[in-house]
Amino acid sequence: MKIDSPAELLQKIDKNTKAFNSAVSSGDQQTAQRLAVETAALYNRLAKKVPHREQLYRTRAKEWTAKAEECAGMIKVEAQDADTGILQDVGATAPVPGDAVKSTPAPTKPVRQVFISYSSPDRTLANDLCLYLEAQGISCWIAPRDVVPGSDFPGSIIDAIDASTIMVLIFSKSSNNSPHVMRELTRAVTRNMLIIPFRIEEILPTKNMDYLINIAQWYNAMPPPPQQHFGALTETIKSHLSGQQTEKPGPASSGG
Repeated sequence: MKIDSPAELLQKIDKNTKAFNSAVSSGDQQTAQRLAVETAALYNRLAKKVPHREQLYRTRAKEWTAKAEECAGMIKVEAQDADTGILQDVGATAPVPGDAVKSTPAPTKPVRQVFISYSSPDRTLANDLCLYLEAQGISCWIAPRDVVPGSDFPGSIIDAIDASTIMVLIFSKSSNNSPHVMRELTRAVTRNMLIIPFRIEEILPTKNMDYLINIAQWYNAMPPPPQQHFGALTETIKSHLSGQQTEKPGPASSGG
């Protein structure tokens, strides 16, 4: 059932808040992160529906986005702790001086499932999407978060696209005219990468854009806010990752 009225949104927020607190108490950071992202999106919807309280609800949305980022940080710390434990176990069995030195394979670059392409004005939405997907167990690469400090930025972008399975393009008026986004799309096309444009505005692609994504599946994230379409987009991505192909990536999907 679609949640639409302010009263229904507030009721859902109250339910999410209780579930979030329970998840935090039990140490389930992934569930807490997912609930925080969803709650931030609900507050953004409230801000549009209740103009006289827009500032308050926008503030609440930012607070919940911060909570989601905090949960994401906790997940990373837990992963790092697990990695440290593995390294300590390996160190305990390391050869003593004088033993034969065994060759070890070179470290491989991390493989991400989704590369998120966006234009700077859409950064907040792109970050929200990244948090939501990762809360659902889908690993993402997004700039500038995943650019290693001190590394070559363009080179990092190329490596990330080459190591990813799917590109999700936040398609808007801004990205439609972004040379930066065009370069990312060109690289993805040359790698025969699956591209899913996530259209957040009722606009047609430029000729250059249409040339690159005219065979891609579109997901029309409308009516706004686009955050309410994250769930369906996630299911589309999961179906592709599992090898299942769907005719339409979501409601009201269409070609460029």
